[in-house]
Amino acid sequence: MKALLIILSSTWKFAATFPVAVYVFQMSFSETILYTNIGGFIGILISTLVSKGLIKLFNVYGSDLFKSKKKIQKKFIKRNRRLVVLKNNYGLAGIAILTPVLLSIPIGVFLNTKYYGHRKISYLYLLLSQIAWSFAYTLFYTAIKTGI
Repeated sequence: MKALLIILSSTWKFAATFPVAVYVFQMSFSETILYTNIGGFIGILISTLVSKGLIKLFNVYGSDLFKSKKKIQKKFIKRNRRLVVLKNNYGLAGIAILTPVLLSIPIGVFLNTKYYGHRKISYLYLLLSQIAWSFAYTLFYTAIKTGI
């Protein structure tokens, strides 16, 4: 049951899972790495399928919904501006590196699919970033737990 909870929670918010796995469930280093990476992989897979479907739906039906006779200028809110800056300044590498840490897997995968979905290697970058952050987080939290 503990493993299933860690897998499910790491599909959504990867970074928040590690303290729970290490401190609350008292998982070992290898268990934490295994279960969080399984959950992250499932999260990337499901988020990719959902993102592709949402983008297709918007391209087919959404463009007609937002057409009007008046030309309405888009309002840029702080969050949208940050996402545009992230994409323009850091590109695919920035999205891949920040997805497990800051953005959460579904949001990072959606951005990846929207802007770099035509490049199949971009999903490999997401997986490699997730694995690297998994090792870093697990090392960090186990070191704090053991008092090093």
